[in-house]
Amino acid sequence: MIEILLFFIGASLLLYVLFGGADYGAGILELLPAGSLRDSQKKVINDAMGPVWEANHMWLILVVVILFMGFPSIFTLLMTSLHIPMVALLFGIVVRGCAFTFRHYDAVQAPQSQNVYTVLFGTSSLWTAMWLGIIAGSLNRGLIDPLSTDFHEAYIAPWWGLYPFCMGIFVVCIFAFLASVYLIGETENLDLKKMFIKRAFILNYLVVLSGAFVFAASADERTPLFADFFESKITMAIMMAATALFIALWFFIRKRQTLLTRTVAAGQITLILAGWYVLNAPNALLTAQGPVSFYEAAAPLATLWQLVMALLVGSLFIFPSLFYLMKVFKTGTTEEM
Repeated sequence: MIEILLFFIGASLLLYVLFGGADYGAGILELLPAGSLRDSQKKVINDAMGPVWEANHMWLILVVVILFMGFPSIFTLLMTSLHIPMVALLFGIVVRGCAFTFRHYDAVQAPQSQNVYTVLFGTSSLWTAMWLGIIAGSLNRGLIDPLSTDFHEAYIAPWWGLYPFCMGIFVVCIFAFLASVYLIGETENLDLKKMFIKRAFILNYLVVLSGAFVFAASADERTPLFADFFESKITMAIMMAATALFIALWFFIRKRQTLLTRTVAAGQITLILAGWYVLNAPNALLTAQGPVSFYEAAAPLATLWQLVMALLVGSLFIFPSLFYLMKVFKTGTTEEM
């Protein structure tokens, strides 16, 4: 029962990173210098994101709902001890969505207002991605203390530090890397395609470099990642597989194999998340009083049954609908299919 819910949580997080993360990455890319290609880049991003960007938030909502109903004590800990970064995250999501919508549907389309929307879209994408990483980095520090009465210890210390902020930078690099790879296949403009390829190449290295900084920053934490990571044969195998995909990625890019390039990039990120899961499972987070396991924090069996049934039945509608959405907007109109 709990395993089914953990599967949905893991799958939803993965899909949110692969699709929603690429949307954030597209906004981050708009902050980078593009010269004469800036307008062309903006159009490609608008066309790529326009039909699906709202649907991608469904995966984050699904995680929140599962935690709220299936693991209420974990939900309470997260929303209480990490309420400051959670509010910052929600603020970024709202501003980003408004900016993207306004610049797309603004009836005036004045250059000045378009520039404001674009800046807001890019900065809020960077802001939101950063806070997602900070929240992720706060889960296994052991500084969440629901019993503390001190404001700093209860609400600041759990997320404030070098390690969470390095994790935030790591997530920013991952999202921007995914966006660069995905956008290669969204344009026929050779100059724009070359720019995305160059950015993907640089950002892939930045993912590796920022990941190394995450490991280094964790040395001062209660649970250093380096020691835990290399004690597990599974995580070692995952690391070697991710390295092999790094080589395959550039082979497929040079061969202009768009689908394989996207698949390999998604595979790299999947392996990163899998390694993170292996290190922490079956614990959801680490508090000052010890780890909090999904099994210990589960709701009553009757509630879990209802939640599982709702997820299974909902999947019968969600996945076909998303497939049809992508087919319509990514391959043409219904008449062309």
